[in-house]
Order: sequence, then structure tokens, then C-alpha cells
Amino acid sequence: MSHAKSLRVIGQALEAARIATFELEKHDQHYLVWILSLTKAEELILGDTLSEKDTAPLFCFSPADISRLDAQAQKRRRNQSSSTTRDSKMLSHQLRTLGDHLDRIDVSAFHIVWTADSVILDYQPLDGQRHCRTFAPEELRQLCLHRSLLRSSRYLFPRLDI
Repeated sequence: MSHAKSLRVIGQALEAARIATFELEKHDQHYLVWILSLTKAEELILGDTLSEKDTAPLFCFSPADISRLDAQAQKRRRNQSSSTTRDSKMLSHQLRTLGDHLDRIDVSAFHIVWTADSVILDYQPLDGQRHCRTFAPEELRQLCLHRSLLRSSRYLFPRLDI
């Protein structure tokens, strides 16, 4: 499963629990999420989404969790309309955008630190060199908007193979 899809699903779970700051990293086939400031209600909401009951502040999203949560979210999305402006501000769409970037550059490892003021993306492509990039909230929203426009233009202007 792509990083974009996996990170979107994790973002939806974090949105449901109203988690605003966290750290996330890929470890083998699992995604680990650390939440430093967690209320009991947030812990219960997030814990209920996972098949294995983790203990705060560390939550592990397995491939099975991500597939199950994605199927549930697809059912919900079928019945809802979407707004690009609203989507670009949603955590799940912002994480999806970062995941799309990670998929395009084919990373072997990454770590994300998400705060109210910035997002720090530390990643290592298959070439072995580590890179770090910091995004301001507005930069990330703009990337989401740009990504949404690119996706919609594929349908408006399909590529012709002549």
C-alpha cells in the first residue's frame, strides 16, 4: 500500500481523535505514532480504531489496520461531497500529500514531527542520503491545493497517446 494512502488513513484516525501534534515514522510494514499530549478521551477514540490495543503515547498502525480503516472511510466518502478548500486544511489530506511526495521519491525510511507551527519531514531515499525539510502550515496547504488541482486536471485533460 502506498505511503499516500496509509498516511491519509492514519490522518483520518488522528482527526477523529482531534490529535493536533504527534510524531510518525515508518517501521518495517507498520506506522508508529507518538502522541505526547493525550487526553483520556483522545486515547480511547484512537485506541478503538486499532485492532491491537496499544498504550499511550505510542500507537502502531499495522497493514491490516490501515486496510480496514481505509475500507470504512471509503464507505463514508461515497456519501459525502468534498471541497478542495476544506480538504486542504484537513490533517488527512495534508498527510496524504506528504505521503504522495514520499512515494514519488521512493523513500526507504522517514520520520514526521507534526506541530501547530510546522511539519518536519526527515527522510532517506533508496540512495541512502538523508534529507530534512520543514513546512509551514500555509506551505503544506498550498501543496495540498496544488496536488488536488493536478489530480483533477488528469480527468479534464487526459493524456493522448498518438
